[in-house]
Amino acid sequence: MKIGVLIPTYNRRETLLRTIRAILDQEYPLTDLTLTVLDDAGSDCSCAVLEPLRAEALARGMTGFTLLRNSANKGIAYNRFRLTKESGPAEALLYLDDDVYVQKDTIAGLVGCLARNPGCALVGPRLVYASDPDRTAHCANFIGRWDGRYSETDPDEEMDCDWLNSSCFLARAAAAAVVTHAELFYTAHEEVDFCLQLKKAGWRVRYCPSVKAAHDLPLSGGSRRGRLYYLYRNKLLLFERNFPPVRRLTASIVTVFLGLPLYFLESIKTNRGVNLKELRLILKAVFDGLIGRGGPLSS
Repeated sequence: MKIGVLIPTYNRRETLLRTIRAILDQEYPLTDLTLTVLDDAGSDCSCAVLEPLRAEALARGMTGFTLLRNSANKGIAYNRFRLTKESGPAEALLYLDDDVYVQKDTIAGLVGCLARNPGCALVGPRLVYASDPDRTAHCANFIGRWDGRYSETDPDEEMDCDWLNSSCFLARAAAAAVVTHAELFYTAHEEVDFCLQLKKAGWRVRYCPSVKAAHDLPLSGGSRRGRLYYLYRNKLLLFERNFPPVRRLTASIVTVFLGLPLYFLESIKTNRGVNLKELRLILKAVFDGLIGRGGPLSS
């Protein structure tokens, strides 16, 4: 199976180098891989330092290694759309974050899972913490039919689910090509939207826990704080795009009247007191989500 590996990057030069080195060390034939890296207008010259790896990959038989750059920072939702559009001929697309390190058998394992499940459009591995490989970071995810709440489970056997984390998943190119990418998300929840669109089109999404990759995340989960606005706003945008009217209404009511107080309590607990700036940001996020305002947060 011909695989197009798609990596968006933004100011993560060191982890990007490690990510690409792991791709080159795959047991999967390099002759069946192409690689496209999209620099989201970063300032650390990420693409420039990739030239030696690019030369090595092509010399070893990789059929394509393309370096792209956005003229301005666009966010992960746009980057996935552009990478999909410019990926070139491939039977499946491996979406990979610039801080995820695949194991030697990761791609082969995901290809095998996809082949065993012809009704699946997308499969993903068990993502573990790079600093604690025995601890799962991302697994099988579900979204409540009426309340829109997320839940997860981490079984030892393969299972269908509603959505998978986009840090590392493999999608059939034909299915990914018909997904309507939503730039309005900018970042956060865009992978849920991606998976739900596939399911609405009649495809399945499958978790493959026997296949692993490592995500270079902090164990504390502290990286969430910088994305609070998008995490809260985009949940409501997700309902608007993927839920029929009645379900959209009930999920939005639950989010506003039950979720909002929890958001406030989480903020107070995390900050060990009232952070008025953050509380105002949360309110703005919920309001913007309800009126359908997307894109990057304006200052």
